[in-house]
Amino acid sequence: MNIRILGLITGLAAAPLAQAGLEFEKPVQSAVVKVADTEIGTKFAFKVTGDKAVKITEIRTFCSCVRAQTVDGKMEFKPGETGVIDTAFEVGGFEGELKKEVVVTTDDPGQPPLHLVLQINIPGVFEITPSQLVWQVGEPAAEKTVRIKVLGDDPVAVTAAVSSRETVKAVVREIAAGKEYELSVTPAATNTKVLGIVRVETNSKYPRYQKRLVFFNITDKKPAGPPPVIVK
Repeated sequence: MNIRILGLITGLAAAPLAQAGLEFEKPVQSAVVKVADTEIGTKFAFKVTGDKAVKITEIRTFCSCVRAQTVDGKMEFKPGETGVIDTAFEVGGFEGELKKEVVVTTDDPGQPPLHLVLQINIPGVFEITPSQLVWQVGEPAAEKTVRIKVLGDDPVAVTAAVSSRETVKAVVREIAAGKEYELSVTPAATNTKVLGIVRVETNSKYPRYQKRLVFFNITDKKPAGPPPVIVK
């Protein structure tokens, strides 16, 4: 074989294959939602590694409450180039600890989908205990109560309690102005199954805290008993 051709083949074999990929600085980020927030945004910065351009083929979210896209809608990036994926989370009526995920797919067959995670803490304004009232079919149609406490320093008044069923009465009583309330719920009878809600209305200046729901249920299902005792 011609020595020149042999040397060319040997050189090609020794050369590394062109590589590509996205590398995110912080693929997992945390955010704390303030009471006044209706939406929070997070930026996931990345860089193209390797010596080959990368095309983002899909940015997928799994909840209508999350939006995600690259800055300016750019989807193709050269080697060494940087970019940012902007995400926006609509708070809505969520409360507590949440985890939302965004999956980024590229045209590089050697790179699996990239998972970006947003860990969200949404403090509650109310403590409602319990959040559901249950009667068994045939039991006495007795009043049951729910305690509503306002968390934080700002007072919030419960202004009304509206039952979704005419046969179930809801009355709210003030215990401490702007801080604590008691909701009484009483069915007219328990001879048939009923499922409904009590809409608790407040004077909060933030729209997403102006309504809370308490569920009630008259059921023929047997209540769950205590866990079995295991004798060793």
